[in-house]
Amino acid sequence: MSPGFDPIAEYNAKTKRSAQWFETASRHLPGGVTGNVKFYPPYPVYLKRAKGSHVWDLDGNEYIDYMLCFGPLILGHGHPKVVEAVRRQIETDGTHIFGAPHELEAKMAERLKGIFPFADLVRFTNSGLEATMHALRVVKGFRKKTKVAKFEGAYHGCYDEALCSLAPAESAAGPRSSPKTVAGSYGTSEATVENVLVLPYNDIENSVKLLRAYKDELAAVIMEPVQRGFVIPDIEFLRVVRETTQEFGIPLIFDEVMSGFRMEVFGGACTQYKVEPDMICLGKIIGGGFPIGAFLGKREIMDMVNPVTRPKDQRVFHGGTFNGHPTVLSAGWATLDVLQEPKTYPYLNRITDELRNGFNDLFGRAGFDARAIGPGSTFNIVFSKGKIADYRDAAKADAQLRQKLDYGMLARGLHFHPDKPFYTCTEHSDNDVTRTLSVVEEVLKKMK
Repeated sequence: MSPGFDPIAEYNAKTKRSAQWFETASRHLPGGVTGNVKFYPPYPVYLKRAKGSHVWDLDGNEYIDYMLCFGPLILGHGHPKVVEAVRRQIETDGTHIFGAPHELEAKMAERLKGIFPFADLVRFTNSGLEATMHALRVVKGFRKKTKVAKFEGAYHGCYDEALCSLAPAESAAGPRSSPKTVAGSYGTSEATVENVLVLPYNDIENSVKLLRAYKDELAAVIMEPVQRGFVIPDIEFLRVVRETTQEFGIPLIFDEVMSGFRMEVFGGACTQYKVEPDMICLGKIIGGGFPIGAFLGKREIMDMVNPVTRPKDQRVFHGGTFNGHPTVLSAGWATLDVLQEPKTYPYLNRITDELRNGFNDLFGRAGFDARAIGPGSTFNIVFSKGKIADYRDAAKADAQLRQKLDYGMLARGLHFHPDKPFYTCTEHSDNDVTRTLSVVEEVLKKMK
């Protein structure tokens, strides 16, 4: 490493007002943030304004933004068609929310069904977390069982059940072929842990073995087809999981909150890989940057929440004051309009491929065992020689080298969350890519 290269010191020197605001915010917010994922040491960048693919912090530093609100802003910040859709909805409706049924709910549901034709019915929520939570509740009622299966390392939201085995220590996680269920948050009950079966991602033989052993206990299998947005599945693995769950009569839920509309095609991983689940959970992009979630599924499952066809004592509860929010759905509708334009995905794929391939070329030339990996318009950086097939592979990557690269990039005007994936948007330009790769090259030289 170049003598005197201290990327965290560089970051601190560039973001003094963020450091000061962190002290102020910490007097009112635990850790100075409204969610733990938004924190990174010694303090996060606090943003002031944004436009297109760029953001500005409290110090006035300009950044190319690759966080994009952890993925929802696939059209960038303040896209004019989204802004106009929101303005028009409020002016036309005379309110930003009715608190009662309105036309756009069913219209958006019909549109999503057209994109995911295996789904018969849709319900909206206010986040991806709520979508997976309600989907699991529905299948528990449908199957009259309470145990669910998830894959080790998968993120389905921050409730106790979903957090199990999100990022377990290797010493506590048990054998790779049969992972032990580990609580993901302090305060999780033992009963919750016992009701979650953990499966090994991208491992056909052992996943099938565990599903066969627990088939009579399981309400559902929930999975991110692309884990954490960047661990790419073996397509045969997805097919076998689908076939096995069908054989055993276990509903399969795809959590596509992250991968939905961020693959190479319009739709999700289920669209690209041609594997259809019984239910799919969406969020992020379908709200155009506003809070949203949705769970879609087959009629016999979704009817569990139907107040018309099911008596109350046999009905699964689903509710939410802000579900189907008209402003949010208007923003989401406008976003889908842009994504469906013929040139959108070819452009987004090209700009992301140039960026991802550029990272990999620079890693090779600088002599680092590192890769930018992930499908579509999402990728992550791992300092590792081996294949990244699951959570345990990713956890073995060199975190210290990644930290040096991350803070070096932050100090030079690239905005993202350290150690998290990069997201691209339609507003990223060729100049953004050129500038980004120039920064990466500079930092890698200093790291040698």
